Amino acid sequence: MNVAVKAAKHAAPGAYLGFALQPVRLCFHLLTCPKGAKVSLEVLDDVAIHDPDGTTVLEQIKSALKHNALSDWAPDLWKTLANWLDSAESGSIVPEKSEFRIYVSPLWTGSWAEALSDSKSDSDVKNFTQTMASLFKKKRPTACTPYVQRFLAAADDERAAIVTRLEIVSEEDPLEGLRSLIRTAVGEDLVDVLCKAAIGMAKEQADGLIRIGKPAIIDGDRFKANFVAFVQRNNIPGLLSSLTSKPEEEAVAAVLGSRPTFIRQLEIIDATEDDRVRAVSDFLRASSDKSRWAEAGLIFDRSLDDLDDSLIRRHGLISAEVADLFAKDDAPFRGRQTYRRCAQLQLPIDGRSVPDHFVHGCFNALADLMQLGWHPDYETLLASDEE
Repeated sequence: MNVAVKAAKHAAPGAYLGFALQPVRLCFHLLTCPKGAKVSLEVLDDVAIHDPDGTTVLEQIKSALKHNALSDWAPDLWKTLANWLDSAESGSIVPEKSEFRIYVSPLWTGSWAEALSDSKSDSDVKNFTQTMASLFKKKRPTACTPYVQRFLAAADDERAAIVTRLEIVSEEDPLEGLRSLIRTAVGEDLVDVLCKAAIGMAKEQADGLIRIGKPAIIDGDRFKANFVAFVQRNNIPGLLSSLTSKPEEEAVAAVLGSRPTFIRQLEIIDATEDDRVRAVSDFLRASSDKSRWAEAGLIFDRSLDDLDDSLIRRHGLISAEVADLFAKDDAPFRGRQTYRRCAQLQLPIDGRSVPDHFVHGCFNALADLMQLGWHPDYETLLASDEE
């Protein structure tokens, strides 16, 4: 039997740390592909590995939570083979320069899937096809009929060119391969944190290319180098690295348009548009980092409460100093001075340094809750703004 069936200690069907199955496989191949290779998403197939020698591995990915995608008459199985035959006929793929993989999660198997994966010679494929064709005439399952017919209609050499290069893999937990890679370099408490970050990095790069109209083809060497640098930063005991990338312009614009309290706090001190954009970006990133750090057990709720208390005290001292220094200036000016001095502060959490955006984002979170403000009369002005 040549179907690679892999059970795992960590079973997480459908969850995959919040990601769909395609980005998980994209990330895995980016971290394991040969030197000089590139990996694509939805270009030649769901995922493809483009080796520097000109060969390609085409992977068709099946998330099969409620059905066996490898059963004898599974439409997923036969549609995949039919599509590859069509692509070979059209010239969009060259079977002799390709390898083919069907990847299924969670764990399933099937007798015909095993027979297909075991067929490594032209005669193996011919014998399998004859046996399957006779059974198909008797059963005629409707869901997969057009795909099976396409398979049977192909010439012997066309079928053999694909089936002899076919591998079928089924895993209970697609994350375990990533965990195994990462576990060798970091403590267990960071494994899932870094898995999630790696998948997010891969997905963001692919999505970014698609948004600008380019094929989502990512350089494996560059991805590995960037991820190694990320792991090294996160494996430093005195540092809490951000697990969140800069938000998209659309997300920032949506928050600005909704005018939450922390943005109205900036409006009443006449903060610039750049100040408001940065406030939204840092607010979103800090909020996300809080959640991800807490989920990973890197920080505790009490640590965040202590940080908020420290920020409120610092704000009080800064606003009092600004009031003394700029007593003759108008209130919006004093508010801007307070805001910008607070925005430059950097305080650690439990003795660990945090990213530049974090404290600024936390200040805006407190402003959103009205636990502090920039304008000396912010409570009165915001209350009247709501009337």
